[in-house]
Amino acid sequence: MSKKVYTIIITPSTLEPSIKFTLHRSTILLIVITLIILISYGILGSLKFYEENKLYIKYIRIKKEKEELEKANKILPKIREKENLIRNFLGLDQDHDKTGEPGQGGPGIEGLGIEDIRSNKKLSSTSHYNFKSKKLTPTKEAILLDSDLQEIIDFLEDQKTELASLPTISPISASDAWISSRFGNRISPFTGLREFHSGLDISAARGTPILATGDGIVSFVGRKGALGKTVKIKHNRHYETIYGHLLKYNVKVGQKVKRGDVIGFVGMTGRTTGYHVHYEIRKDKKPINPYPYILNWKRKLLFASKISPLKY
Repeated sequence: MSKKVYTIIITPSTLEPSIKFTLHRSTILLIVITLIILISYGILGSLKFYEENKLYIKYIRIKKEKEELEKANKILPKIREKENLIRNFLGLDQDHDKTGEPGQGGPGIEGLGIEDIRSNKKLSSTSHYNFKSKKLTPTKEAILLDSDLQEIIDFLEDQKTELASLPTISPISASDAWISSRFGNRISPFTGLREFHSGLDISAARGTPILATGDGIVSFVGRKGALGKTVKIKHNRHYETIYGHLLKYNVKVGQKVKRGDVIGFVGMTGRTTGYHVHYEIRKDKKPINPYPYILNWKRKLLFASKISPLKY
């Protein structure tokens, strides 16, 4: 029995002779099978490469997430410690250890009178999580931390008006200003006798702007004995600030001012040995040390640099 054969004729478009070759059916079948195998291997190889690439990308992503979780494990406790410090400072956590007060080792903020702005509202003690006492995943710890911080934000939002009225910045922002006389007992520059100084004398160039140190209402503008031209600001039911020896005023009685507003300019009116502002804080009508209330710390360090180290 003769085998089936196929003749393939290729005719060029030129005048060249045609190319003719004959293939047996078994040969054609072998070629087709070979092509199918090659194509199958190609498809399988591509799928394998795609899957391996997918796995590699997933591996890289998981590795990156693992590194981020490891960083979170290190950072979250530090953030929690800061959150604990804020709670302690604001008096929001009655069960918190009171030994770690902020500001130790540097200029203190004792006497700030935060008790005057604390609300009767207390946060739930169950919402405050102590990361040292339990082991949570970074995700759960982050969720709890976010919840606790939101409670603090809500509390501070409620207290925003009270906080804004506290006199907490320096009345002079010029970099060449310095404290020339501190609060408390001193030797009078006029009599040479020991006397009580009820504020800070802050020396600065003539005409340097004087700033309101907290939100409030101007309660007095005018001359006041040895203080010369003076401005008083009533901040809230507890606090009042006094600015003396002004060159001129920039406010009037009854005017509402915001922290940082210019209320006058440095002069030497009244009894004074040079250009400066006498800055005084009164709490419940009694003069208190203004220095611990100056919370813009970087300025504060420069602020006291031209006199002997201050120890309060």
